Amino acid sequence: MKTAVVAIALLGFAAGLVFRLNVLIVILVFLLFLSAGYAIAQHFGILTSILTIIGVQVVAQGSYFLGLVARSIAGRGRT
Repeated sequence: MKTAVVAIALLGFAAGLVFRLNVLIVILVFLLFLSAGYAIAQHFGILTSILTIIGVQVVAQGSYFLGLVARSIAGRGRT
């Protein structure tokens, strides 16, 4: 499980470094279906399923934001 969180965080960070918002939306929809499928496969209850989906989305969006900040800081030296 920890490996999945790290992978999602790295995916979001890399997307923030390289891509714009359109790619983030595609990634978030993909992660929504993936995390919902995981919750169903593991026979989670409704509350655990909702928290799993929200947790995945928070990690992805938070790391995307950090990628944007890193891109902004890196871009300052170019001008």
